[in-house]
Amino acid sequence: MLKHLQSITWALCCTWLLFACKERQTETYDSGAAGQYAYFPLKTGKYIDYQVDSMVYDFGEGGSTVVDSSTTFVRELVADTLRDQTGQLLYTVERYERTAADQAWQLRHIGTAARTGSQAIFTENNLRYLKLIFPMDRRSEWNGNVWIDVDREIEIAGERIRPFTNWQYEVDSIDMAAQVGTFAFDSTLLVTEADDINIIERRLSRVRYAKNIGLVWREQWILDSQYCNQNIPPADCETRPWELKAERGYILRQVVIAYN
Repeated sequence: MLKHLQSITWALCCTWLLFACKERQTETYDSGAAGQYAYFPLKTGKYIDYQVDSMVYDFGEGGSTVVDSSTTFVRELVADTLRDQTGQLLYTVERYERTAADQAWQLRHIGTAARTGSQAIFTENNLRYLKLIFPMDRRSEWNGNVWIDVDREIEIAGERIRPFTNWQYEVDSIDMAAQVGTFAFDSTLLVTEADDINIIERRLSRVRYAKNIGLVWREQWILDSQYCNQNIPPADCETRPWELKAERGYILRQVVIAYN
């Protein structure tokens, strides 16, 4: 009798183990990354048009500051594909510009975009950005400028400026509805790429993506000022708005106006 019970127990254990193994083999882990790829869609022929308003700050005569405001219309078109030296599929992104809606588009430069299982990468003006990581949640943070020297300088209105100090990308909100310009989007992703301030520098970069469309909004403040760096700092040194005390750099606002 005991031997018979042991045989039954052994058979039941084997059956349970086989069932458990079978269940584990059929389970899959859904990280949510696949659904988030839609925030960085890549398809040839796809375009987005933007209105870009900018204010460029430069030194003027007698210690004054000159502010040049302008509006530019931009089209980013996914034009073609190619492979890099590692075999990674790249999409070429052509940037066109014009200053009025009745003008012809003028090609300004060509960049590339790529998306892997865990990264969205964009390259423009020989600068390579890690724009997004997958999967993301409300706590996600990453070094989006990992391939860029933080001391790299660019030229703005004839002045050299280091825009990439103290950047840290982080998700502010994800899968949230938002109104952007004239468009209402059901699912958007808001990322702060930089938000740093001290007495001589202001670095702010925020972007919003919409599912199945891509980048739909951007705001950047890359500003330097010596206003507070005087022998006797002005009384309003810390309270004076940056758009009033900036001496060089730019403020840029980019909003989607059309897409396909």
